Amino acid sequence: MKIAKIAGSAKRFEHVTDACGAGTVAAVLTVIVLVLRFCVETFVIRQGSWKMEYLQQFVKFFIIGVTVLVVAVPEGLPLAVTLALAYSVRVMISFTRLLYMNQL
Repeated sequence: MKIAKIAGSAKRFEHVTDACGAGTVAAVLTVIVLVLRFCVETFVIRQGSWKMEYLQQFVKFFIIGVTVLVVAVPEGLPLAVTLALAYSVRVMISFTRLLYMNQL
């Protein structure tokens, strides 16, 4: 019965999805900030009108966002997996102690 509880502790890998979510949030925020900054500088401060070459700037901002996402997710995954495994090991150690105490 106790083994089922250890197998259920695989839920600890939810930290991995948290790390992926944080990378996604960082990428989206980066794109939003870059687009807002560009729009405020170009259209509000300089009073400029729309030009098709501005579309290239927006594509660059999107590429920067994808780059942040690609870099952020792999950086967070090892940390999240390490934390999840450390917690699972603690659970297994306490279970092993229970086994030894029951055998005596």
